[in-house]
Amino acid sequence: MLVLENNNIRFIFSHCQQCGFCENVCPTRAILMHQRNDGLSDIIIEQDKCIRCQKCIKVCPSVNSELSKEYLSSLFNKKYYLGYNQDELIRRESSSGGVCKTLIIEGLESGYVDGVYSLKKCEEYPQAKSEFYTSQNIPSYFDIPNSVYHSVMMGRHFKKVGKCNRLMIVGTPCQLKVMEKMLKDKYQELIKVCIFCKQQKTLNSTRFLAKVMKTKVPVNLLFTVCYRGKGWPGIVNVDGAQLSWNKAAQLPFGRRLWTVPGCNICGDPFGMEANADITLMDPWIIRGANDLGETLITVHTEKGLSLLQRVPNLTLMPQKYNDIEPALGLTDIRRKRELVPYFRGEACTRRIRWAGRMEQLQRKYLQTVVGGLPSLPFIFYRVMCKLPDWRNIILK
Repeated sequence: MLVLENNNIRFIFSHCQQCGFCENVCPTRAILMHQRNDGLSDIIIEQDKCIRCQKCIKVCPSVNSELSKEYLSSLFNKKYYLGYNQDELIRRESSSGGVCKTLIIEGLESGYVDGVYSLKKCEEYPQAKSEFYTSQNIPSYFDIPNSVYHSVMMGRHFKKVGKCNRLMIVGTPCQLKVMEKMLKDKYQELIKVCIFCKQQKTLNSTRFLAKVMKTKVPVNLLFTVCYRGKGWPGIVNVDGAQLSWNKAAQLPFGRRLWTVPGCNICGDPFGMEANADITLMDPWIIRGANDLGETLITVHTEKGLSLLQRVPNLTLMPQKYNDIEPALGLTDIRRKRELVPYFRGEACTRRIRWAGRMEQLQRKYLQTVVGGLPSLPFIFYRVMCKLPDWRNIILK
C-alpha cells in the first residue's frame, strides 16, 4: 500500500497486496521493485524522481476498501453451477475441471471476446506472468498455468493490452479491482472473471511443501512447480517430487500460514466488491476426491451468465444454494472479514483485537516450528493442525 505523508510517498508492506500496478503507472519511473527472500516485493520510491502525482495511490487496491454489510447474505440470491470441460484430459490436468482455461480459450476462439488479460506459464520464478491474449495468440490449455499459490504481479505487463470491443480480465479480487481502473480506456465492454481467493502465499509456503517432500527450493529459484492437476483436488509437484493437495493444504491454508500480508486486509474473496461477473472456486466439502474435477461457479451478473452460455465445450449443471452452501465457507469468510479492521489498524472492539493478536501469535509460532524443523513424518503436521485455532475459538 502506498500513502502520501509529509509530501513523500511511503510504502506500507503490511498492507501491500502485491499487484504490481503501481510500478507501471508511475510516469517518472520512480517506483522500483526489490524481491525479498520470501518471494514478495518491497516497493522502493525514489523520492528525487517522484512528482507526487499520486497515480500509484489512486490505483492501489488496498486504499479505501469498504466492507458491505450484506456481503454474505447476498450470496443466497446468486446463481450457481458446477462446470467442467468436456475433454477428460483437459479436465483431469486442470486445477478443478478446467472452466477458467475453457472460458479464456473458447471465448477467444468463438469471437465472443476480443481480448483476455490473464496469466501465461513461464520458466523463471514466479513461473507465471501476465499476458494479453487475442485471436492472434490464442493459448493452448497447457500454456495457461493451473492455480498458482505464490504471488504473481499482474500489473507488470498491463500496457500490452490493446483496445477491444469486449475484454475479459481474469484475476483475484484485488487484481480485478485495479485492472478495471487501469484498463478503462481499452474496452467497450468488460467481463470480470474472479478467481476465489481468501489468502495468497509467500514462497516460504512452497519451501515448506518442498521440505515435506524431501526436496527444496533452490536459492537461485530455478525450479519447477505445479500446485494442482492430475485429478481433483490433485497433487503438488516440486521438481518431480509429489504430494497430494489434501495433505499439502492442511497447514498452509488450514492455519493461514505464510499469507501475503495484504491479504489480511481483504474481506472480498468472491470479488463482489470488485464487481465480478462470475467467481470460480473449488467445490470443497460437496465433492470428494476424484479423477477429473469440477469448478463451482457463482454467477453475479447477466453478463457473466451470457459468457458461460457462449462456451460450447463447457458442461454446466445448475445447483441449488442449499446444496452448495457448505462449499462457500461462509463462517470462515465471516471471521476473516471481522478481522479486517484490526489488520488495517482501525478502531475495533476488545474481542476483535484479542482475536487478531492471537491469530498473529499463533501463525508466527506455527511458522517458526514447522519452518525451522527438518522434514518430519506427516503425522507430526497432522497433529499441528489439530491444535486449537484461537481465531476460530474467539470468533465463534
